[in-house]
Amino acid sequence: MPYPFRSPRVVVRAGLPLVIAAAVIGGIGLSTMRAQDTPRPDDVAVFMRAKLDHAQHVFAGLALADFDRIARGANELALASQASSWQVLQTPEYARHSAEFRRSCESLRSAARAENLDGAALAWMEVTMKCIQCHRYVRDEREPESN
Repeated sequence: MPYPFRSPRVVVRAGLPLVIAAAVIGGIGLSTMRAQDTPRPDDVAVFMRAKLDHAQHVFAGLALADFDRIARGANELALASQASSWQVLQTPEYARHSAEFRRSCESLRSAARAENLDGAALAWMEVTMKCIQCHRYVRDEREPESN
């Protein structure tokens, strides 16, 4: 089977940030699955696995310059953010995080439709940062500080 990338140079240039993003997304999913007081843990674990699958579709699309795959993954993530399983907190701040995440997914989808790989990679980093910020907020809300 031939090497799936267009050139090894693409892998070297774009690979490290994408690998870091995938590792962060994977770690975020696992940390959220362990969060205390999560309603219906089986449902949340299944949902988190689906979110990771969507993120992996984006990552694979970026690595392969497969713009359709990037756009589909971005769309799947945006749609997932509207599901009831996504709504783990009912606060204005959580709603703001979710809205920002959806806007970032739209930027990613737009870059993919324009076949702009660099723009899509930057938008993916923004999506990743929105995930990290929101997961930090959820952890802070669920785990009160011990003073």
